[in-house]
Amino acid sequence: MADLIDDVIRMFAEAAPALKPDDVLRIEQRIRATWGGEQVYIGKRSAQGKVLRLADELREGVPLAQAISNAGLTTRTGYRLLSRRWRVR
Repeated sequence: MADLIDDVIRMFAEAAPALKPDDVLRIEQRIRATWGGEQVYIGKRSAQGKVLRLADELREGVPLAQAISNAGLTTRTGYRLLSRRWRVR
């Protein structure tokens, strides 16, 4: 059985290479102390997360149909999400 925390910590360390290994270890220990042994639910990506993925695909010049598919959306949902007004920060 794969350990989710190992994967998350590895991805976190790759995304933030400036963090010291000791800091990464402390984060892992804190997560394990808080959640170790618990059954937790990990929800699917939010609509906003899918829209951000879709936007990244379109920004890279991927054709619309392929971008929608790459973002994990159905065609109908892709167009529905594109029709919404999104507040960009």
